Amino acid sequence: MTKRLRSPPLVCAAAALFASAFLLAPVSSFAHANAFAAPATTNERRRKRMSMFSGGNDSETEGGTKEKVPIGTYNPLRLAVLKLGFTELRWTSPLNYEKRGGQYNCANCGTQLFDADGKYDSGSGWPSFFRTAEGNVSLYREWDGRIECRCGKCEGHLGHVFPDGPRRMDTDNGVLDSIPATDLQVGDPNTASSRLPRYCMNGAALKFEPETKG
Repeated sequence: MTKRLRSPPLVCAAAALFASAFLLAPVSSFAHANAFAAPATTNERRRKRMSMFSGGNDSETEGGTKEKVPIGTYNPLRLAVLKLGFTELRWTSPLNYEKRGGQYNCANCGTQLFDADGKYDSGSGWPSFFRTAEGNVSLYREWDGRIECRCGKCEGHLGHVFPDGPRRMDTDNGVLDSIPATDLQVGDPNTASSRLPRYCMNGAALKFEPETKG
């Protein structure tokens, strides 16, 4: 008697998630209205999502020409986070414990997203920041009300931002003055006890570049 071969459950689940990222993204949670940036058409969203699986994204320069944003990683965990929106297990990223000065870049395209001056220990188990660097993080409101963070250049998924960051009185005034205007605005900036945002990031979506000592 012959036995019918069955696909392992893990393979089936991965295939289903992979298919949903391609087929459902343009009309479901990835296609929500963007309350923070200029709205994009369904075709534009589909093109950006698909391009990340096919060698990069086209980014228009100031001169009007297009340049290819190369894929910077083939690491399975990084790809699962950046491309499919997975969340890594808490306390597992080495960047959660990183204390050195430097900058945190997108693991896909290399764009600087955060720096050490904006990092703090949130106790959440994920690398956390209260400000972005140069405003290179795009914000999108999801169907459940959470605000998703993506790389402003390649659209890779980074994590989410919440309004329960550190208090302004616990943060250096010089750093507060350098917060980009495009960052999520929470609390009253004139009240010392008000909170800053907490950018809760997946360490797998970031690459740390230590500052060089001259």
